Amino acid sequence: MCRWMAWLGQPVLIEELLFKTDHGIVDQSLHARLGAEPTSGDGFGLGWYGAGDGPAVYRGVSPAWADENLRELAAHVESSLFLAHVRAAIGSAVQQTNCHPFRHGRWLFVHNVFMPTFTTCGATS
Repeated sequence: MCRWMAWLGQPVLIEELLFKTDHGIVDQSLHARLGAEPTSGDGFGLGWYGAGDGPAVYRGVSPAWADENLRELAAHVESSLFLAHVRAAIGSAVQQTNCHPFRHGRWLFVHNVFMPTFTTCGATS
């Protein structure tokens, strides 16, 4: 089962909510209590708003718990608005273009539907 997390509030180091809380999204991706499978390891994504113009996005196809770059990034990025996603693929390809969140202009979003004609960052998702 895919899992999403959103934060809107006081600026916080992203690692506090991804890695350092009981039952945080990364813990849930490794030790799911609900869903058909105990793990969600078919990719992940993180999108945040910071000092730059528009949102930033970091995605990968490895499990979130195994990505050292995600852990490093989350320990150094502080944001008051971010979205995180861990993916459990059910029939669709394990590829970066299937990992949420998606960026369109100044917007970050997640969805749970197949959208064959939507284009983001030059790739069809």
